[in-house]
Amino acid sequence: MDNTKLAALAKAARALNQAGIVWGVGASAMLYLVGAAEEFNDFDLLIDPEQSKAARVVFEALGAKALPAAPASASYDTEGFFEYSLDGVDFDLLCGFAIRRKEAVYRYAFGRDRIAEWVSVEGERAPLCPVEDWFVLYLLMPGRQKRATLIARYLKTNPRENSCAWLNRWLGNRLPGDVRERVMTLYGELGKLGRLNR
Repeated sequence: MDNTKLAALAKAARALNQAGIVWGVGASAMLYLVGAAEEFNDFDLLIDPEQSKAARVVFEALGAKALPAAPASASYDTEGFFEYSLDGVDFDLLCGFAIRRKEAVYRYAFGRDRIAEWVSVEGERAPLCPVEDWFVLYLLMPGRQKRATLIARYLKTNPRENSCAWLNRWLGNRLPGDVRERVMTLYGELGKLGRLNR
């Protein structure tokens, strides 16, 4: 992995943490940081929607360049989507991230309670979203089934203590039938693994 990306994340992490922003690394960079993926292209940072402006101020103070707004997508209904380039590395700030599927909108309620763990990146603490959340989010996204399958395989070979609790949060909400079925299947498989490992 090109260390330029991790150095840029460490720089952003230091500034976001010092500013008291509630944020979390999601998507492929999160999978890389937990060891579930071998590479990633950019950073998707989930930001507490109430701190959207403060997070942008932090990036601009670091000298990050705001990139032109992406055209609207029929697949997403995110409240705030901001792209920056920091030291040549792309960062997407996602505030009120939401996926549109067959006329229904599924909003990812990111906040402090959606930080699963913290990892050290070049000496700076970076919060990670739950891997399990991204299993569900990838199932909801168009054309991202392979990524969801990768996560399911990772979770079954690397059992995590709170996996069922994270998945249960989703099962308590409205989900499309096919997604609910996949989530329930993984929930059952991980629950069985948990009992075997006791």
